[in-house]
Amino acid sequence: MKKIMSILTCAILPIIAFSQTPKEQKESFYNQINRAVIRLEHIEEIRQEGSRNVIMRNIPDGTAFFVATSNTQTSNTLYIVSARHVVEKPYDLHARVQCKNEKTGDNEVILLKLPMSQWTYHNNGGDKDTDYVDVAVMKLLWIQDRTIKHFRYEPKGSSEEKINQLPLDDYEPPQSILVFGFPADVGFTLMEQKPLAHLGVISMKTGKKFLKLDSGKYAEERCCLIDARIFGGNSGSPVMNQISVVDSQIKLLGLVKAINNSLDFAVMEPVSRIRETIDLAKDKKKLGSWETIGQ
Repeated sequence: MKKIMSILTCAILPIIAFSQTPKEQKESFYNQINRAVIRLEHIEEIRQEGSRNVIMRNIPDGTAFFVATSNTQTSNTLYIVSARHVVEKPYDLHARVQCKNEKTGDNEVILLKLPMSQWTYHNNGGDKDTDYVDVAVMKLLWIQDRTIKHFRYEPKGSSEEKINQLPLDDYEPPQSILVFGFPADVGFTLMEQKPLAHLGVISMKTGKKFLKLDSGKYAEERCCLIDARIFGGNSGSPVMNQISVVDSQIKLLGLVKAINNSLDFAVMEPVSRIRETIDLAKDKKKLGSWETIGQ
């Protein structure tokens, strides 16, 4: 494989589905989501019974998404965000990221390798009764001559504050939401990676230890209950607002933390926890490596 060595240090990439270059005006929202929301995977060796042949398979671990923030007037910093329990594994993860080649206009698949020891976790680690804040972030290198899509995080007081897509305040119920994630198994096989869309609503927010998880611990106090059809493999999926005449800008409201397999409910970490974890990662070294792969 040919490794992409150069870093995109001065290009401002377009915002996910909300600000497009003239060449991208006809690109659908769903196509843009395909370049913003990614499936995390690891490699597993499978040996066929009675054979010496070893098959290498990509095994899904969960869902992640990109966030970018300005750090100078000429460049952005890129982050990948997911749930902590998705990435806290004894092995490295990777993602096959759909990109657009800026020179040719072609869609390409780029392999993003993510070292297991380099994630930044929220500093609220929980206790014997309460689960940790389930958010993980890694600061990434840019790739050369390709574009992806991302949510835009601009802190209060920033010169780019007006295009911030990570609200400063957590949303209250009842808020209509849209979730995009990669299911582990829904009873059929897809020829390529495509995130599923789920409609729902933020249905409960308690502000205290109230939601008990399968682990026997309570979810931390800012977590919300969302009423949406969520599948295994959707952990780490971005939760965003449903666009309407009143609320016309896409905003990141949180990420999926846990699901209930028997009911159409899930637990969401709110956007405030994502912002806090990105702030912890902003001074870290840029990591991740990008390699071209066959489509």
